[in-house]
Amino acid sequence: MTIIKKFEPEQQKKKFPKNYIVMTVMGLLTLILIEIWASNTAVAYGAKFEQLSGAITNLKTENQILENEIAKSASLSSVASKSAELGFSSDQSIQYIR
Repeated sequence: MTIIKKFEPEQQKKKFPKNYIVMTVMGLLTLILIEIWASNTAVAYGAKFEQLSGAITNLKTENQILENEIAKSASLSSVASKSAELGFSSDQSIQYIR
């Protein structure tokens, strides 16, 4: 009687291949870099927005000042005094020609 022993290969433990680990780490690093870039961009746009908001406020204030000066110089008393300085006067003796 002959005994035949078959050699079966040992079953290897299932473990993650190194490619998956490397790809996961690379993916995470990429996501971290994207997040840093997005944060930096948002901060830069926020600073520009704040600067433009300040400019808008200054321009609105200047516009209001200019509107007040226009209203003051266009008033009837201002126009009458300026016309008197230039030699214009209201004529009291009006002559009609027929």
